[in-house]
Amino acid sequence: MTERRDGSHGHEHDGEGDREHEDQAEIDRQWQQIVEGLGPLESSDRPLDPPSEERPDLASYFATTPAWGPRDYTVDDEDEGDFVPPDPPALATGRPAMVLSVVGLIGGPAALLLAALFWPGIPGIVVTVLIAAFVAGAVGLFLSLPRDQDRRDPWNDDGAQV
Repeated sequence: MTERRDGSHGHEHDGEGDREHEDQAEIDRQWQQIVEGLGPLESSDRPLDPPSEERPDLASYFATTPAWGPRDYTVDDEDEGDFVPPDPPALATGRPAMVLSVVGLIGGPAALLLAALFWPGIPGIVVTVLIAAFVAGAVGLFLSLPRDQDRRDPWNDDGAQV
């Protein structure tokens, strides 16, 4: 015997199977009511209504014109000009001071991280140089910001430039 949640004592399976069967019967009864409430369903096999007589020109056009899709597109072989795109600018060109500032700003902390992982006994002078490279890069980028007074005025804008 086991104690039930309601505090009474009894065998494990006393009446539980009957309740489950009654619950299932109630669910089946409710489902049948729902299905009966739907009524007869129409079949989708019925023929479509004939085209409207109001616009016979459209009906005849769509009845005789074959379907046209993306695979029916053909490319004209005619060359429309001698357009040659310009060569893109080289990636490594830039002002040397700006490039060194970015290298110091990114390379300093990256080198410190790698040194902390792979060189536990790093000398203090190397750490100092890497921190100085980071600070110098940040200062260099800050000083390269535009100082033009006209740029600070939000209403003095020439618009987009093409």
